[in-house]
Amino acid sequence: MRVLLSSYVLAISLGMSSVTSAANVEVAFEIPRIDTERYVFPYVAIWAENGRESKPLLVWHLQKKEDEWLSDLRRWWRKIGRYDDHVDSMTGATKGPGHYTESFEINEWDTFKLYLEVSRQDGGHSLVNTEINTTDSIHHYHIPAEAEIGNVSVTITN
Repeated sequence: MRVLLSSYVLAISLGMSSVTSAANVEVAFEIPRIDTERYVFPYVAIWAENGRESKPLLVWHLQKKEDEWLSDLRRWWRKIGRYDDHVDSMTGATKGPGHYTESFEINEWDTFKLYLEVSRQDGGHSLVNTEINTTDSIHHYHIPAEAEIGNVSVTITN
């Protein structure tokens, strides 16, 4: 009986470890140089959605208490920004044109939609996304460039 119970506990432990394993999501993206008379660094938001649930991952903005342009990240604002009191815990200052790589840990979901939204004051707006399944054999995803964001590459590791 004791051996059977020990085997059962071991099996449950091994099963639980696979359930709680986290997926690391690396997002590489470019903020393109846009020729304009008055270029303002864009706001950037990255988050994951699974059904009605949302997980904020990154927000780059001016970091002022009353940041009037934050709502220009329209989808992020509707889904997360106006409800989340903890935005400052994942934020950074806006950044200029260049290549950036950010890494996140997603341990709640096997499947989700990853969003990247970019908006510039007096400029354009881009929203891109891709479906991610961490249990698939696909570990690299590509999202084509839009007006305010260059090509996006997503790499998943477990």
